[in-house]
Amino acid sequence: MKFFNKIGLLAVATLMRVTACEKVDELPFYQGGNDPVLSSSATTIAPIPADSNKNVLVLDWTSPEYASDSSSYKYIVEIDSAGRNFSKATAKTIIGDRSLTLTAKELNTIMLNYGFEFNKAYDMDMRVISSYNNNNERKISNTVKVKATPY
Repeated sequence: MKFFNKIGLLAVATLMRVTACEKVDELPFYQGGNDPVLSSSATTIAPIPADSNKNVLVLDWTSPEYASDSSSYKYIVEIDSAGRNFSKATAKTIIGDRSLTLTAKELNTIMLNYGFEFNKAYDMDMRVISSYNNNNERKISNTVKVKATPY
């Protein structure tokens, strides 16, 4: 019985040696990109309830120019109230597209989730974080300030 255990152990060790040492090609190295530049279609927004389904804010940004197809770039748009350094930011993830359009209802929901009072203007910070689709090579844009009033 010990003889068969030794033969089995020898066979497993030989099999591991044959299959474990396969050399693979070098992994590709992609150059880093640039920080995207964010711009906003408005700096002051005060929609009324009747405009809830209308687009009130368009955020556009430049390409980070990574070394892969731009349709696979990942963007995270962060929106937070001013002065919190995005510690409680609302995030929206976008793949491949370089803009985000918010309706009055979407922006109003974000502001009310922060506990903002109705009909009172608040400063909000917005930025974009770009990366490859796997979150490597993250680049952070400039911060855009928008004054918005929830309804």
